[in-house]
Amino acid sequence: MTVVRPLVLACVAVLGLVGGANSAPDRSRQNYLQFCSGCHQADGSGSPSAGIPDMRGQLGYFLHTPRGRALLVQVPGSSNSPLSDSELAQLLNWLVATFSLGQAPEPFEPFSESEVRRLRREIPAAIEDIRREVVSDLRRLGYPVR
Repeated sequence: MTVVRPLVLACVAVLGLVGGANSAPDRSRQNYLQFCSGCHQADGSGSPSAGIPDMRGQLGYFLHTPRGRALLVQVPGSSNSPLSDSELAQLLNWLVATFSLGQAPEPFEPFSESEVRRLRREIPAAIEDIRREVVSDLRRLGYPVR
């Protein structure tokens, strides 16, 4: 018998993971397939040899620090996407729930539209350097980030 973490049940409620064809998760999945899967692949595996990170079992670690959380919004694929701030927040929440919920902090604090809006206005110039620093910080904290 599988034990379901209370966090999973909370995320289901918060993210609205129960619903019909027009539910937020369905829209987020479609947005992922349209705007992200070309690089990150349909299964989130990315192409690490080409510098495109595997999100599976990794994405949630970034939520353990403010800089890591901000980075998920500020990477070019997110910050420059045609998605509204609300849609991007829903997509990021879907990504965490789908690919890396087990690595996210408990309780998982979903991205909000206002947080995404603010972070999209604060894009650092050297985003690749920021990612390296965030990964280094997370490793120092004991998270096995790649």
